[in-house]
Amino acid sequence: MTDWMKGTESGESIRLGFIPLLDAAPLIMALEAGFFAEEGLEVSLYRQPSWSSLRDRVGVGMLDGAQMLGPMALAINMGLGAPPCPVVSPMVLSRNGNAITARRALYEQLTATGYDLSEPSEAARALARVVDASHEPIRMGIVYAWSSHYLQLLDWLASAGLSPGPGLELVTVPPPEMMTALAYGSVDLACVGEPWNSLMEYHGLGQILATGCQVWQNAPEKVLGVRRDWADANPEKLQALMRAVIRCCRWLDDPVNRELVHRILVHPGYLGNAIDPLGDQGQWLFHPRVHQHFFRQSANFPWLSQAEWLLSRMRLRSPGDQVLGSPDLNSIFRPDLYREVAESLGLDAPAMDYKDEGEHRQPFVVDGAHGQVEVASDALIATGIRG
Repeated sequence: MTDWMKGTESGESIRLGFIPLLDAAPLIMALEAGFFAEEGLEVSLYRQPSWSSLRDRVGVGMLDGAQMLGPMALAINMGLGAPPCPVVSPMVLSRNGNAITARRALYEQLTATGYDLSEPSEAARALARVVDASHEPIRMGIVYAWSSHYLQLLDWLASAGLSPGPGLELVTVPPPEMMTALAYGSVDLACVGEPWNSLMEYHGLGQILATGCQVWQNAPEKVLGVRRDWADANPEKLQALMRAVIRCCRWLDDPVNRELVHRILVHPGYLGNAIDPLGDQGQWLFHPRVHQHFFRQSANFPWLSQAEWLLSRMRLRSPGDQVLGSPDLNSIFRPDLYREVAESLGLDAPAMDYKDEGEHRQPFVVDGAHGQVEVASDALIATGIRG
């Protein structure tokens, strides 16, 4: 897939990158539905072929910011995989949205073990049984090393005492190519964001085994990341950008708008006609098992406790001593800036920056500036290991 730009290209334009996934919708629809324009912004969107390409273009200044993976906002500041680039992440774009899909042949082997595949830990134990009996390695497709997908996959495997190794090989595949990789047997398990799991099921190529929200409920999946030098030079533009995206996220959570979202995302410069089967009414645009959402229950708030948890998983799951740095989380994730922008929109936000991650199996409330604020559940799969 080649780079593609949509929007007004001028010296005043904000250049933002995205990957063709459903959780690019906050940026795409903020442009197409006029939220950026209403905030007086000129924005150009650039589709990227892979997460590494997006990272590199932000790093060299070809992009001012982007839809980023939650852990990527940490990794890019720490120089993991590329030279470090100071980035600020003032808000979350989406919660949930990932799944682990098994190729049809592997799914039949897993079913034959007798484990209850509707339970994620049971599905992982079924995989352990298949790995033990197999003479060939199971190939697991991941989109990027420093992604919530990868960390969730590793925690899912750990729930059955598994980890990547000779019997479980990792293969990096860009999201738009994951369905083809599964179809041709280049991977046996695909850990990827939507819409690709839904499409693999629709075409009969595979079956969802577990979803990201079954591993860590309502994890910060994608975040808005902008270069720190751009943020420092353009504080008013950054706040206007955040206002537009927050308003768009609220709009996206209204099912009434799904048909229009589908009509826009199917454009060849965005996700393309691959998503046609998900319904021209948009009713299956968001898979009911994946629980992807954009605004409700304080979805956009950038919890420092979640940044700490992501960093702890990166350290726990990284090879050797690769993750050694201690980044200043307060300078990367900016709940203070989010509160300021939310206040300008008449929205309340949590008054604290930290909560006990993994302790809430149901939505709960915390104190905000003007009363109580609802927050989504955050339960974790049982792995026997805490970060």
